[in-house]
Amino acid sequence: MAPSKLKKAIGAMKDQTSISLAKVGSSDSLSDLEVAIVKATRHEEYPAEERHVREILNLTRFSRAHVAACVTIVSKRLGKTKNWVVAIKALMLIHRLLNDGDAAYEQEIFFATRRGTRLLNMSGFRDSSRSEDSWDFSAFVRTYALYLDEQLELRMQNHRRCRKQRGHRLEYDNQNEEEVPALQEMKIEMVYSRIHHYVHILQRFLACKPTEGTRVAGRLVTTAWNAKTLAPMVNNTMAGSADTSVASSSRVQP
Repeated sequence: MAPSKLKKAIGAMKDQTSISLAKVGSSDSLSDLEVAIVKATRHEEYPAEERHVREILNLTRFSRAHVAACVTIVSKRLGKTKNWVVAIKALMLIHRLLNDGDAAYEQEIFFATRRGTRLLNMSGFRDSSRSEDSWDFSAFVRTYALYLDEQLELRMQNHRRCRKQRGHRLEYDNQNEEEVPALQEMKIEMVYSRIHHYVHILQRFLACKPTEGTRVAGRLVTTAWNAKTLAPMVNNTMAGSADTSVASSSRVQP
């Protein structure tokens, strides 16, 4: 059997083993969740089927316990794998969960990563396939995870700032007064700090741009980078950066 065919056969066998273990290892709902996650992150070199991702979203909607279980399962999947296909598909799944899933995903993923769990901390990832483009695929996994992690951190900071501002407005009961835009209330140093952070996020995004090798050999890589995945996140970042720049210019005008 050719090496590529042997590799695919071994990957398929691993996936089937994981599915079989999931079916007998937990309750029905968690078993269904784990099976869907394995199917969405198979070793096959093409994007996950939408129905598997939808099933994960539906099974974890409105259930913090199921959200936590999902994060744990995906984390274990990432922690064990040395295959770039599984790693990229797991990161693409995390992206979808952050964008389209229950709001609890942001906190669960954020704190899981900072507890040392291998979720968005993929700095040590190395693909073990020894293929010609193995290094390029490994590098994409690391940069993609880093981008998602820093984007998530920015979102969490924005949530904390919004909660603080809401509490401040309730305390002083300014409901009858015209609200001042949050950026206009910031000190100029804070505005510049936010601009720097937005620019840094955009640089992380550009670092994810596929290299020649990954673009030709990896359909998954180009799918992860196209308008359906990374681009919507960076659009939000660019919008925030533009708003911050406007606020900054208005503050420094004579």
